[in-house]
Amino acid sequence: MFLLKNIKKLLNGIGYTFYKLKCSFFYKLQGGEGLSFVIEKLPKIYIIPILKSYGAAIGEGCDIDRGIILHRLIQTKDIRKLSIGDKTHLGHNMILDLTSDIKIGSYSAFGANCQIWTHTGNWTIDRSDEVDIINPVIIGDSVICYSGVIISQNVTIGDYSRVAAGSVLTKNVESKCFVGGVPAKFIKEIK
Repeated sequence: MFLLKNIKKLLNGIGYTFYKLKCSFFYKLQGGEGLSFVIEKLPKIYIIPILKSYGAAIGEGCDIDRGIILHRLIQTKDIRKLSIGDKTHLGHNMILDLTSDIKIGSYSAFGANCQIWTHTGNWTIDRSDEVDIINPVIIGDSVICYSGVIISQNVTIGDYSRVAAGSVLTKNVESKCFVGGVPAKFIKEIK
């Protein structure tokens, strides 16, 4: 048993080193887009250690499923814009827009295919006046966003709130509220 644990630890260390080098190589080759591509394909065991190595603040006991897409990852230091509390779960194929800060509290959970956006593009027909509206997203403790939720820039979700599957959040959500719909509206208070 002791030997198996040590072999597993050695193999995990070799795997981590391999994927860290792969991240570095693809970043040098293709910039943030290359780094995001590698992170999206990482085995689950290496996602949190790699994100932490680039400066993401991720608490204890977190769980991040495969397929995480880091949108607008220009420089490696942009990963520092991601802050996650303890024991939070991010589901498969989430999109995290790192144009601005994303702060997620502890004990929260996100289903598959959720999206968190920190910018919105705005322009007229010929795009000559293109402007990005950039704001952080702040999510409290013990929040659950079921599968397919889209969170727009400048949204804050209060503690203990729930967001129905497939909802689009364009406005703040008070604590202890259940919201849903497109755009999301108040459904009921959570006791």
